[in-house]
Amino acid sequence: MDDQWTWSDVGARVAEARAVRGLSQEQLAELTGIARTALAKIETGGRQLNSLELATLGTALGRPLSWFVRPPEAAVASRRAEPGQRGDKASEHALEDRARDLRTLVEAGVLRPTGPRTPVRPFAAEDTAAVVRAAVDARRLVGADARRPLPGLADMLESAGLFTWSAPLGPGGFDGGYVAVGDLGAAVIDSTMDAGRRRSTLAHEFGHHILADAYSADWGADTSAHERALQAFAAAFLLPPGAAETYRQLRGEHPLRTAAIVLAVEYRVSWSTALRQLRTYEAISEDEWRRLDRASPTRADYMEAGVRVVEELREGHTPTGLRAAAVRAYRTYKISATRALEIIRDDRLRAEDLGQPDPLPLESLRGELGEDLP
Repeated sequence: MDDQWTWSDVGARVAEARAVRGLSQEQLAELTGIARTALAKIETGGRQLNSLELATLGTALGRPLSWFVRPPEAAVASRRAEPGQRGDKASEHALEDRARDLRTLVEAGVLRPTGPRTPVRPFAAEDTAAVVRAAVDARRLVGADARRPLPGLADMLESAGLFTWSAPLGPGGFDGGYVAVGDLGAAVIDSTMDAGRRRSTLAHEFGHHILADAYSADWGADTSAHERALQAFAAAFLLPPGAAETYRQLRGEHPLRTAAIVLAVEYRVSWSTALRQLRTYEAISEDEWRRLDRASPTRADYMEAGVRVVEELREGHTPTGLRAAAVRAYRTYKISATRALEIIRDDRLRAEDLGQPDPLPLESLRGELGEDLP
């Protein structure tokens, strides 16, 4: 157990996990065979646990053992639900679990950062020039053109050390969350949102990642201003100023609404993001913005425009590089097959699908057996 972690901390984690599951102490006692009076003492730190009891609680509460005995990573959640809502804690647990997976592979030596994140100076959402500069720099960081759309966003951001999962975070959960794991980062996006909003939320979390602000107070106390700045960054990152010229070309070929629909689909952004950025870049007038903002496009509108919305970050998305690293860690004896399957998070996969571990080098076998081999 962590030197700074106490039995009171363990008990608080038990109480938290029980509340997220919506269980009373009596119900948990019935599930685990641990007396309710003992559970009450455990949750207040008045009684220690043995490993068997902790394993039993972990199974009943759906939490890994390490979650009870280690402090959580410092996390940043975007547009968080009201404090105290059960879904919000469930979202935090989802983020902690993914950060734990990432850390496992980092500690196994199969995932390494490409380099330290370079903090970007804070900027205000109202400073359009500074927002655009940050967005252009961020595109350059992931090897993207300053003007073109960014398809396959999650895979692209892995090159900058951000690993992304998509999961249903439930009512009261947050849109997205981010946690730094050394120089890498883990982000979880709510898969129940529409496709454009999922991408916008991921771009927002990428802002947290490259600004290296998960543990920084340099932005000051005005969190709302911080979040507004990151929302502006996310919009400019996904729909950069060069998209305005693309829109003007489309406007020469289509009516006003159709041109905006085609642009939003091409850049894979939400309708509101497309309109906001087109207005920011003065590609549409105030009157045109009002006309377009009256109603979001329907399925029939997309069909009439001859375009199809591409769904990214569907439920169950797990980072491509993380899956590869999990298999590599298993095949080199760094983690077990069970742990590899936990990290990969694919119910269709079985231990036999991972193949056989690589043959151990002779020197490793000598070290394992503690004796000379021919």
